[in-house]
Amino acid sequence: MVLKCKMCGGDIEPISNNTGKCLYCKSVMTLPNLDNDRILNLYNRANDLRLSNNFDKAKEIYESILQLDNKQIEAYWGILLCKYGVEYVDDPKTKSKIPTCHRTNEEPILADSNFKIIKKESYGDALALYEKEAKQIDEIQKRILTISTKEKPYDVFICYKETDDKGERTHDSVIAEDIYEKLTEQGFKVFFARITLEDKLGQEYEPYIYSALKSSKVMLVVGTKEEYFNAVWVKNEWNRFLEMMQHDKGKILIPVYSKIDAYKLPEEFAMLQAQSMDKVGAIQDLARGVKKVVNEYKTPELKDVDEETVAKVQKALEEAKNIGNGQYEVNIVKDKLPIWYYAICILSMFLYPLFRLLLLEINFTSIITLEKIKIMDVPFLIVLEILYVAILFIYFICLFINRKTHKLSKKIFPIMFVLPLFRFVLFLNNYMIISYEGIRNIVVYSMIFYVSDIIAILVSHFITPTWNLDTSSKSIMSIEEKNNQIEKNNYIRKNFKKKEKNKDNKLSSKINIILVVSLVLFFLLTVFKIWKILPFDQTNTQNNSVNQIQTLANKRLYSDSNTNSEVLLTVRAFEYYNVLNFHEVKVNDKLKPYGFVKIKTNKNIVGYLYLGSDYGDSTDVDYRFICAYNDIECFNKFSYSNFRDENVQQVMITNPTLNLRSEHSRNSQLLAILKSGDIFTIIDTYIEEITERKKHKDYDNIYSSHFLEYVEVVVEKRNWYKIKTSNGLEGWICESVGDEKYLELLEKK
Repeated sequence: MVLKCKMCGGDIEPISNNTGKCLYCKSVMTLPNLDNDRILNLYNRANDLRLSNNFDKAKEIYESILQLDNKQIEAYWGILLCKYGVEYVDDPKTKSKIPTCHRTNEEPILADSNFKIIKKESYGDALALYEKEAKQIDEIQKRILTISTKEKPYDVFICYKETDDKGERTHDSVIAEDIYEKLTEQGFKVFFARITLEDKLGQEYEPYIYSALKSSKVMLVVGTKEEYFNAVWVKNEWNRFLEMMQHDKGKILIPVYSKIDAYKLPEEFAMLQAQSMDKVGAIQDLARGVKKVVNEYKTPELKDVDEETVAKVQKALEEAKNIGNGQYEVNIVKDKLPIWYYAICILSMFLYPLFRLLLLEINFTSIITLEKIKIMDVPFLIVLEILYVAILFIYFICLFINRKTHKLSKKIFPIMFVLPLFRFVLFLNNYMIISYEGIRNIVVYSMIFYVSDIIAILVSHFITPTWNLDTSSKSIMSIEEKNNQIEKNNYIRKNFKKKEKNKDNKLSSKINIILVVSLVLFFLLTVFKIWKILPFDQTNTQNNSVNQIQTLANKRLYSDSNTNSEVLLTVRAFEYYNVLNFHEVKVNDKLKPYGFVKIKTNKNIVGYLYLGSDYGDSTDVDYRFICAYNDIECFNKFSYSNFRDENVQQVMITNPTLNLRSEHSRNSQLLAILKSGDIFTIIDTYIEEITERKKHKDYDNIYSSHFLEYVEVVVEKRNWYKIKTSNGLEGWICESVGDEKYLELLEKK
């Protein structure tokens, strides 16, 4: 016979002598001694009963196993599972089996005598599994007990079967509801699951059932069929109540039956006085009996005491407890916000500033490493950012310290709303940007900062949480401090409001409305200005029918043919712009171009590009002219390519771009950038030898101090060709570097 899983009923595959794994649910569990087939059969029967939540019968079988062999540790564990009503359910997160409890017991499982035997007798993996599950069950029990203590006590608990096998409502439920209504009319607090638990959907019922079982003085077990009295969950409830009756003589269980003979009631009810509902006036008789029991339980001293007086006494006892030596333990009443609001503020306090500083670090790193960017005062901006984050931090803290600081934060909302704008403008104005990448990063990061600041502050301002009174905290005080604290507590209770009705919460004042409208307009104007300045999609398409210029680097576009005029925008590298006019284009003795060219972008922005370098004395060539086929003047001035002539040795550029240099060296002055397809006539050649110092191959075998250790070795040869462009520039171009070839020789006839 195969041992069945105690969690799902599947077959178990042993892992070791005392542990195994379920082949169905994959759970690892402890195993009993498998040498005795009779005991193995009893284990499977007990597990089947426990899986169907018939804990009492399962417990009896586990106890019979111990009568046969008191060394069966798993039987002790089975008794514990039945005692605490443990059922294994699927965890939706991990998909594993986890315990849940249907029977609450005030005795912790870790202190139970059966568990002490388990800890003493088990070892290894089995002991670890027992301790792990016991801690889980103990945590569940603590949670149930915590919830149950907050429930108000009940007078009567009605136990019955709600639905039959077809899922339809039973006659038991109808009778139970009639009893519930009658007892409720007479002022009793009655636990009737159909009504009492209807607002607990989606929650565990056990804490509320346990609380009602424990506090109720009377249990009415209603049934119209023998099997309904012995239904699993019905029997679980009345059986637990019978156990409580053994320790509390004031509790009474009354079987209430209809349409069945009294001798068919469960044998556990044999010594109890039952009530038939088939006779006239039965429900009135039952109500009188319940009233008698409940009233007799109340002590004579409390019968004539005014309930309001009792409440005042209890409140006073809660306020201050004399612990001797002139010291008092005093409850402190506070205005407390809901947990979700604290979570929002804490996330705002820590994660949001951290996100800002991290983004700022990335921002500065990306900006500083870019060339052609001048940062005016980085330390100042960092100090400004840290100061701003500190202000935000304090603002969010004040939102939940207490009601006064919360109201103060709401009042300074306009200032907090202006600060992001001030920081945004100051941040942008502290940069002098030439590089397109630089201005893009600055604007993008600044916009992210600005928008996220506004969203965070607006959300924190417009959320109006509901306040609660918190009396959980206590403190030890002198009698004078106690009196002052009680006075404060009474003041807070008297003036307590669940929500603040503050005009500042709704931006209802004219000043705030004007402020918001002004900021929105300013923000839109700023976005429009940035959009205009940034070189987004300014390029024209390449068109051979008009004169164009191609930029080879990021360049400023001026409003006039003067570098001191207004900068309209920054055009990007390797884009095409239509040429409207040339302004004094000349070539000096260094073959460096100067002057301005008037261009027009595809956004119809007209301006002047400086044909020299935007960066001081740099020798970079920043442009290339593309002349129209019919413009001979432009071709003569700015085109580099020669015409194809088969009578002379020529070369054609095959790389997208190729540098024209003043000498046959890659370190010499850059004269121009040639493009793929250009053809040039060769007027001279030169072979450049690239050498490296290497150790002589025979040095280790020669013991002469006069022998050179290193020699110059040629590692690469580069062919250089001297050419002359169509507009008169002479220079050198390199054929290849390594295996990469930049041009193709065109043979003459």
